[in-house]
Amino acid sequence: MDSKGKTAIVGLAAFAIAASTSATAAVVNTPQDKGLVIFEANEFAKTTPKRVTFVDVWQEEEYVRFDGNGAQSEIIYAVADERDSVVLDLKLTVAKSIGTWQANSAVTFGEKGRTRAPLGTFDYQMYTRDGGNRHCVGFMNEWDYRAGDPQLRPAKALFGYYCAKPGTELNKSQATSLISEIWIDGIERIDYRFTPRLTLANRSGGGTTATGNTGFPYATADLFQDADGERTGN
Repeated sequence: MDSKGKTAIVGLAAFAIAASTSATAAVVNTPQDKGLVIFEANEFAKTTPKRVTFVDVWQEEEYVRFDGNGAQSEIIYAVADERDSVVLDLKLTVAKSIGTWQANSAVTFGEKGRTRAPLGTFDYQMYTRDGGNRHCVGFMNEWDYRAGDPQLRPAKALFGYYCAKPGTELNKSQATSLISEIWIDGIERIDYRFTPRLTLANRSGGGTTATGNTGFPYATADLFQDADGERTGN
């Protein structure tokens, strides 16, 4: 086959992948029994969170908001397809992520650090908002790094914040304890593989991107080639 023929086939393949991704991409209001992020803080024990999910053939990205007893938390969880050649290209730090939430304006940063949790090591940033009357913590974790990716990017990422009831103090010990109450439903280990639930994307009735984060959906999934220039995974 000549080079022109090979180029045509590559071009058609790329077009097919793009068309497939576009055809199956959707933002949907997520049924409660299909939600992935769990926050077991006492304040949210008897509440029903709001969930919106972006789904395409490469990834899922769930937005979830918890409200209860005056406390509030919003979280975004992104997970790439189980193929080893798909990673997340999310260029955020915990401090930058705090500013992406519409609820956070005129914040004053406090102590920052790292803490171990069931989902791995989280970076956290204490802060206040609402004139100092609302004590909060922002948090972020990226994990399941793909060794074949030259940039060593992760396949899973979670970031968000928690704000205590107005007028209530929130210290570092309380904040790190709360972060340890964040889970992914049905998952007992952090290196699990995941296939986007395209049946969820095909549900009748769309969701909305008018959620609490200015960047949602981030749609950060990316294909990579290994250091030798060969495609890895499926």
